[in-house]
Amino acid sequence: MLGMDAIRITPETLLSACEVDEFKGLWNALDKHTTGLNLLGDVAGHGNNFKQVLGPLKDQAITVDIIRILHGLQTGTRGISPYKTETKPLEIMNGAGVAGQIETATPEQVEKLLTKLVTWLNKTMEEGEQHPLISIAAFTAVFLQISPFDEGNLKTARFLVLLLMLKSGYTYAPYLPLDKIMADEGGTVFRALRHNQESLENGTPDWSMWLRCFFIVLRKQKETLEQRINEKEKALTHLPTLSGRIMKLFEENQRMQIHQIIKLTRGRRSTVKLRLGELVEGGYLKRYGQARSTWYSLA
Repeated sequence: MLGMDAIRITPETLLSACEVDEFKGLWNALDKHTTGLNLLGDVAGHGNNFKQVLGPLKDQAITVDIIRILHGLQTGTRGISPYKTETKPLEIMNGAGVAGQIETATPEQVEKLLTKLVTWLNKTMEEGEQHPLISIAAFTAVFLQISPFDEGNLKTARFLVLLLMLKSGYTYAPYLPLDKIMADEGGTVFRALRHNQESLENGTPDWSMWLRCFFIVLRKQKETLEQRINEKEKALTHLPTLSGRIMKLFEENQRMQIHQIIKLTRGRRSTVKLRLGELVEGGYLKRYGQARSTWYSLA
């Protein structure tokens, strides 16, 4: 299906996949052994919320009904979203407006095509004969060319990319939405989708342009997260020794009071209090309560 036999892994695609996989390993190590991810503020909040809500789907096969439910969550409707009722092009947006329009399937074609696509996805992901990011890229392109709903197709596609990456072990994926990145690359996304669609319709599948585009998006995602981590690590290295020891305590403790911190760090109360104040002011910790009931947690 989808002319996947026609895919040619170029050195550029291979390099991109290796870079993303390398970051995948780095992130997983950070997630297990440091407080680093908890210091990423809004990024950590978004990722944790995503995983909490959709974690149960991580080990389940994707179904048509799951996609319809996720579309409802993304668009604010309840239950299973209905399929589209009219044929209309998919608008690809960029920072300046509409980058272009992609022709989509008719309402009569949607259920059959989406069922076939989901069946292919689950089979190829389970067999593991193709790199998972290649499979996710192909799924995304065809999903957008089907565009099974009247609205919210691009938003749902971006969300599904994150979910599929999470299912494939890229645990960092939910921490940074793809909305802005794909909008910034709107022109590239449109041209790549149109080229891919035309090649499939002509019976001469060419995935090279879409794969290049897809990996541009993934590389920008991982580079943004990488930059955030490096900024935090750089800031942490400039903290006083006692501050670093205090931060280390929060790897195993969600909340702590000053008397606990003093006991574990063996610091002087006045110095510990000063360092805690600096960490709160610097955005590393949050202070709750007053006087003897005061406690701290990661920001």
